[in-house]
Amino acid sequence: LMRLLRWAFWPLLLLPALWGLWHSIHSPPPGQKLANGAYLEWVDCWFDRPLWRPVHCARFHTAPEAGATPERFVLPVVYLPQRFWSRSGPPVQYIAGGPGGAAWLEPDKVGFWLDWADDVRWGGDLVLYDQRGVGMSEPALACPELRDLRRELLPLPLPTEEAYRRVREATRACHDRIKATGVDLGRFNTVSNAADATDLMRALGVGQWNLYAVSYGTRVALEMMRAAPQHLRAVVLDSPYPPQVNAELSDAWLLQRSFELFSRICELADECSDSAEELDRLLQGAFERVERELIRLSVRDPDSGRDIAVVYDHEDLAWLLFEAMYQWDAIPRLPESVRALAEGRLDSHMRGLIQDGVESLLDDAVSDAVASSVDCHDAGPVDLRDAELRLQLYPRTASIKRFDWQYHACRYWDSGEAPAAFRTPVVAEVPTLLLAGEFDPVTPPEWAEMTAAHLSEGRLFVFPAVGHGVLDSHHCAADLVRRFLADPGGGRAPKCLDHL
Repeated sequence: LMRLLRWAFWPLLLLPALWGLWHSIHSPPPGQKLANGAYLEWVDCWFDRPLWRPVHCARFHTAPEAGATPERFVLPVVYLPQRFWSRSGPPVQYIAGGPGGAAWLEPDKVGFWLDWADDVRWGGDLVLYDQRGVGMSEPALACPELRDLRRELLPLPLPTEEAYRRVREATRACHDRIKATGVDLGRFNTVSNAADATDLMRALGVGQWNLYAVSYGTRVALEMMRAAPQHLRAVVLDSPYPPQVNAELSDAWLLQRSFELFSRICELADECSDSAEELDRLLQGAFERVERELIRLSVRDPDSGRDIAVVYDHEDLAWLLFEAMYQWDAIPRLPESVRALAEGRLDSHMRGLIQDGVESLLDDAVSDAVASSVDCHDAGPVDLRDAELRLQLYPRTASIKRFDWQYHACRYWDSGEAPAAFRTPVVAEVPTLLLAGEFDPVTPPEWAEMTAAHLSEGRLFVFPAVGHGVLDSHHCAADLVRRFLADPGGGRAPKCLDHL
């Protein structure tokens, strides 16, 4: 009996050694200080880590700028090692969208990435971080003035110009408050974000790595491809946003394009069979009815859980449909919801879209201050004559966009201007996979085509009936990305592409 007990006890003695070996195999790179003063420090994670999953956390200190306030930024970093038996390539750096978008590294959100990393099954470790000024970065810029105003305006059927005026006042108040602290808003721009992203990986001691970028993150990735291509083994640009595009001047076209895409939904969806002409008629009928009667309902407050009153006019409806096309699973159900509106009814799907819209409006995951700083700096000054021309070219959105140019934050937001060279196409020879969704309302396939035209090693795939963020919208895109990162120079395309 004693002999049996002795043999049963040995595995218990080995557990600490095996546990130590498991963690040493999955330990992160040591980190180093760069010549420009940027450095990485490993810290205890600010969230509970699962025992079964190796996770490491760090603070990345950006290169200092003498005399600036603050002198440097501190960015949170989460490093998810690939399990040793699956590791087959360099780390993959994830660059989040926006601009001003956080990477979901807060304690109540970071768990999403553990499941996501297991789902995508890439061969390299995953590096996540917040860009300067957003999320858990230090300091982070916020505009509580705007968030409070949005909540205040939800139940008010104000005239359009009055709503624009009040938004401008709140945005200006945020701008002036931040400026009064000594912060230079010109330090929040794509070139700086690209330099931070490159320095972060170099501070990890990684000489060459893979990039996955989505939405605005693709603009950061493209700048990295322009400035430091030698560090990039392979790049995935999901829903590309090239630097030669002016977001402010594109809005009118993008909104009108979303109306035109709505009329094509039944071509691709099994749930409906209406012709393009019938869908156009339904959409116009819905706009006219909402303009006369407004949409009034109660939705759940995402902060308190209590009901709050909401009023939507026809302009709000236009943007609601625009945002609905982000979601591949919402697109096929839009015709029936619009039909209900045209008949004076509000179906459950439309109620759900409004609930999602309110939650997004009141969410603080996007920094308004950083978004304005990046957009205005990247785009440079807009000639109002060009703005007026857009209204003539896209008459279906002219009534919605008529006040936008004069009240836009870039009329007064003091973040400087990027050099003209920044707004030229990025020319690179880095192996690049470009993904675009046919129904993407905000980064359309045309922009992906513009981007790919200057990338000699670029391959573009446009996914039908998919909106924004292709990787998370279609299983075939996930397979395509996985194969590309495993073998950027070639390899067979997944068979699922044949069925698109």
